[in-house]
Amino acid sequence: MEVWRDLNQSRRWGVYSLWREGVSYPEHIARCPRTAAALESSPQWDVPGSGPTALFSILDAKTRIPPHTGPVNTRLVVHLPLIVPPGCRFRVGSEEREWKEGEAFVFDDSINHEARNDSDSPRAVLIFDIWSPFVTPAEREMVRAVTARIADYYGSVSAAGGA
Repeated sequence: MEVWRDLNQSRRWGVYSLWREGVSYPEHIARCPRTAAALESSPQWDVPGSGPTALFSILDAKTRIPPHTGPVNTRLVVHLPLIVPPGCRFRVGSEEREWKEGEAFVFDDSINHEARNDSDSPRAVLIFDIWSPFVTPAEREMVRAVTARIADYYGSVSAAGGA
């Protein structure tokens, strides 16, 4: 998409993934064992092919992540600010706030959101997905099953030369 052009293949925004859309990065996890252990004890959004996702996000100075939305509201996203110079802000819906080091916050990323670093230094945030507490264990199983069926369907359509 055009809105992401400035950040694609750019060092202005980088991530160091521990898990990404359900795929683990064992060498990264080995370098961050205490973080990985803490994340594994959280209610990770564990939907095969989609989650868990946990990563360190580095946003360079004078850089903005454009407004965007996530695909589902069965998960919530946690941001744990680690290195935050003054002038780093985050907006979800109509609420905007500055990150504060060590003060995590949780939001529904199906709501439009964006990040800004107006400072002269990079900022670092640990980002990971958890289940929404409003989704019951039975509903979690349904989400996993439906997601798997959708992936199967699109995989078979793709293999057949369809959309």
